[in-house]
Amino acid sequence: MKYMKTIGIIVVVILIGSCTKKIDVTSIDQIPGKWNWEATCGGYIDTCILSSKSNYASIEFTNGNYIEKHNGTVYLQTDYNVIKYDDNFGTLLLNNSNISRPITIVNNRLVISRDDFQDSYMKVK
Repeated sequence: MKYMKTIGIIVVVILIGSCTKKIDVTSIDQIPGKWNWEATCGGYIDTCILSSKSNYASIEFTNGNYIEKHNGTVYLQTDYNVIKYDDNFGTLLLNNSNISRPITIVNNRLVISRDDFQDSYMKVK
């Protein structure tokens, strides 16, 4: 079941990525910058929610500061650190929020895991 979720995420990321200009991201070291949310997949019924003009989000990683916006409004702003396990895997630590999430670089995308869900982001700058 877990493999099916991972395969589903990879398929969605590839499909979304084939329609947009890509910034080459091959390592956790390339996290600083702005990332736009593309999809959230997983959960009990293993579905995906895609970003749209009326439902969008972004994350900015700058100078140790994490800013998450939903529909243009700041949702969370905190300091962050990344614990790197290798070029593609690590843990995102949101310091002031005491949140720790596994992260992965897959097909030029940042994938952040939240329980049974995986959020996929594309780097835009």
